[in-house]
Order: sequence, then C-alpha cells, then structure tokens
Amino acid sequence: MWSKFQQAILWIITYSPLVIVMVFRFIAGNKYFGLDEWLVNQPWVSKDSIFVSYLSAEVYFVIATLIYTYFSYKYTIKWFMSGFEERIRTGEDGQDMYIRKAERLSANDYSFFLLTLLIPLVSLDHSSVINLAVSVIIIFFVIAIYVKTDAISVCPLLFFSGRSVFKGVISLGEKEQESNDSSLRKDVIFIMMKDKITFNRKVRGERLVNDVYYLTNNEINND
Repeated sequence: MWSKFQQAILWIITYSPLVIVMVFRFIAGNKYFGLDEWLVNQPWVSKDSIFVSYLSAEVYFVIATLIYTYFSYKYTIKWFMSGFEERIRTGEDGQDMYIRKAERLSANDYSFFLLTLLIPLVSLDHSSVINLAVSVIIIFFVIAIYVKTDAISVCPLLFFSGRSVFKGVISLGEKEQESNDSSLRKDVIFIMMKDKITFNRKVRGERLVNDVYYLTNNEINND
C-alpha cells in the first residue's frame, strides 16, 4: 500500500507547476525586482534584441514550465511504479482476482481538482505577497484533503504513466464462490495499463489505498 507520505509526494509534484506559475506571476508583477532593468543595461546585451524583453521572458517561462511538467509528471509516476507491476505479476505481491465490471471515471470525478487548479490563477493578483501566500496555503490544504481521503485515483500523474483509471467491481473468487459468499465482490476503483482489461481471465491486483487497487493482467506483458 502507498503511505500517506507517498501520496503527499504525488500531490505536491502534481501541484508544483501551478505554484511555479504563481511565483512567476509574483516576480513579473513586481517588475522582476529590477533584474530586467539591470539586464538590458549590460553592455553585452543588445537593447533591441527580441530575446530580451517581457514577451520573450514569458515565452521562455512557458517552455521551461511545460518541459518541467512533462518530465516531473512522467518520471515521478515511473519511479513510484518501478518494479511494482512485475512484483504483482510474478506473485511476490498482490493476489488473484477477477474484473466483473469496469467503466472509466467521469469528468465530474476530476472537477474538484480542476477547480483547485484554476481558481488560484483567476481569482487573485499574485503580485501581492499576501495573495501568493494565501494561494500556496490553500493548495497545501487541498493536498492535505486529498491525502486524508486517499483520493489518489484522480491524480493526473497516472495518465502520464500509460495507465487508465476505472470504477468497477472486482471479485476475489470464482463465480461459484461468489454465489456462496457475496463479500468476495468489491466495488472499487482500479488502475490498469490502457486497453488491457479482460473479463474472462484471472488477473492479479494489489491494494494501493483503501478501495483503490492496481491490477495487472497475468497473461499479457504490459511493459
């Protein structure tokens, strides 16, 4: 299972691009604290250069943020999943189970995350230290809520791992066993590699947090 600390790390990485954007807006809103004037007054910088301007600074920032977001999202989840799937498939971790029902999470399941992503950007002027501090505090409060409620299933980092999130029913036994023991069926959220769902073969799974499971198909190499 993933610990609260591991979940917190995932959510901090998830929100880190937003914090970076807010910090940049704070710096830009305060005219770069004079750094821009110092730079253009250097003899080795052309005052007419298109590469030294407010517009070029914003372009550089957008490109750097996109690169950071891509690599941090992709490699954070890759590090978390490193060896995890193989241990389940080989039987070192997890247990046998069957998928009885599966449907993708709806957009409504991600609405809270999207709101917490957009509201700090559109509602506050981040040139103010107070507003910036309030925004950062709100983000950490939201992260604490996510960690407290084990809401890792809506973490967007999972999409960068080539996996999909489903809401459905799994069973820890055969259908004949289910008829005698209904507790074998569980309503859960599970994560699998894309396009690997099978309803007629046994899979192996491991619980990540509460009712969130990671499943891997025994008979298909998901690497």
